[in-house]
Amino acid sequence: AVVSTQSTGMKRRFFYGAAFSVYGGVAGLYDLGPAGCALKANMVNFWRNHFVVEENMLEVECTMLTPEYVLKASGHVDRFTDFMVKDVKTGECYRADHLLEGHLEKAIEAKGCTAEKKAEMEAVLRQIDNYGLEEIGGFIKKYECKAPATGNNLSDPAEFNLMFGTQIGPTGLLRGFMRPETAQGIFVNFKRLLEYNQDKVPFA
Repeated sequence: AVVSTQSTGMKRRFFYGAAFSVYGGVAGLYDLGPAGCALKANMVNFWRNHFVVEENMLEVECTMLTPEYVLKASGHVDRFTDFMVKDVKTGECYRADHLLEGHLEKAIEAKGCTAEKKAEMEAVLRQIDNYGLEEIGGFIKKYECKAPATGNNLSDPAEFNLMFGTQIGPTGLLRGFMRPETAQGIFVNFKRLLEYNQDKVPFA
């Protein structure tokens, strides 16, 4: 309730607001208002004063776009994915492992759950981060998971790449992504930073 009240107050004072709200908005996209911009600037300055000024860390600001071949080399293209399932009627998407986890946690607490069944489901929960696509799909069917909002059946899980893809340049031949992590710029600039720091490590 406290968080909800604070969020409402911050929206009313336009610390932030849903982007494109006059057109209905898009989930996950927000604009910062004047107070929000000032708050962000203060947070960045606080961060910079601590890490750059006091701790003498080297600061770099790298491009937001990264060519596909860079992220292919780092493993992001092949492994930066989540397993997703859809409500077969509404198309609503859910992260498969989270949905399975929530379903099993409720089933364990349900009346009538035997000790044997409870132990079985707890074993699945302990290993849930290690299961592959087919295993997650098998458990969703075995435990009869349904879409939380509607109770409808779910599709088979599919891989969803978490990176935002785009094309670089007018030809569209060079594929790229919005950088999935800020650390990538540090890695590819390591040699330059080493030379800048007179071949001394660490950079702080």
